[in-house]
Amino acid sequence: MPEARAIPQAERFIKQATIIDLLPSSAQTEAAHRWQDLEQQIGNTGLTNSWLWVKTWLDHYEDTVHPTFAFGIQDGQPIGAALITESIHSIRGIPIPVVYLGTAGEPEQESAYVEYNRLLVAPQHLDAFALKLILTLQQQFRWSELRLAGFVPQHADALMRAGAYAGLLFRGERRASPAFVLQQAAKEGDPDLLSALGKNTRYRIRHSMRLFERTFGPQRIEWAETPGQAKAILKELVQLHQQRWQRVGYLGAFHSERKRCYHEGLIDRLALWPQGSVIVMRAIYGETTIGCLFHLVDEGRHMLFYKCGFALLEDKKLTPGLVTHALCMVECQRRGLVTYDFLAGEGQYKAELSNTEQSLIWATAQRGLRSWLIEKARLSFRLGKELLRRVPTSGISQ
Repeated sequence: MPEARAIPQAERFIKQATIIDLLPSSAQTEAAHRWQDLEQQIGNTGLTNSWLWVKTWLDHYEDTVHPTFAFGIQDGQPIGAALITESIHSIRGIPIPVVYLGTAGEPEQESAYVEYNRLLVAPQHLDAFALKLILTLQQQFRWSELRLAGFVPQHADALMRAGAYAGLLFRGERRASPAFVLQQAAKEGDPDLLSALGKNTRYRIRHSMRLFERTFGPQRIEWAETPGQAKAILKELVQLHQQRWQRVGYLGAFHSERKRCYHEGLIDRLALWPQGSVIVMRAIYGETTIGCLFHLVDEGRHMLFYKCGFALLEDKKLTPGLVTHALCMVECQRRGLVTYDFLAGEGQYKAELSNTEQSLIWATAQRGLRSWLIEKARLSFRLGKELLRRVPTSGISQ
């Protein structure tokens, strides 16, 4: 994590007549105007720091967090904006007040899991805005933990440097986000994207495609072109997703009505790519849907895999997930998208279908007696598990 050190730009920022202007959730209309003006001013093309993304999330999760809008102003001009959310988490029965930056803090069982999180700020003002923001959080907000969820490294590092400069120690981790560079094969003169995959993966996909066609009929892709079409595919995606996860004893991502409505809201507000930032597609053989995918698009060209639903099939030689992703990757390449990002998290299919990876950061800073007690409880819990692991099995049975 970044070491404590002076940040020249940040020091100048503090010495100058610079402030963080805080607007409550009740001033959302004013915040929207200021946020969108700043987006236009800096030419923002990011997804998670856009007002459309923030507004959609607030429409569905505002009742679970306490949001505040923070605007950085220098010499009377806006230079940055951030969403601050406050919530209470229970850790081993102890309530913990937590502050987040960006669209995070909702209940875990209903979480939208933001990734590629970032501040709305021009690069030349990043360090300065980050430090002033951290100082404001220290001085004007009550919290035991300050969490950064799924941040891009550049912005996370700036915030952690600011934290170190202000006396906060962030602890966290970088998680790999596997991805496939869609245009790499095309640039090398190879029109067949599948040939860029590993030999075993390539064989499994092609063999499964042949079996699908013999079993169900010709293959086709349905790429949503209208909101109505996208919502129809989403409905089937939810059904397939829930069936698969409930079969192995899990609730599934769409067990709550809030999550279902949130994804419909993304279609309505973000709009479908290329004009908007949502891609919804369905892979079909004959009359049988083998898989549905719901993707987001960041910066207009980078596809982010968000949700999926795959058919439950008894024949293990049929791989609906691999085939659906492969078909979608080929279509994304044909339509000019640059990368196909699987986001953070483990999964064999991610390793099989990727040829590069990005990094995302999750980090937490703590302060106060309550956080100290929580950290001690966590350490005791981990120590207890380690001691139990070391006890010989024969001793337990006796």
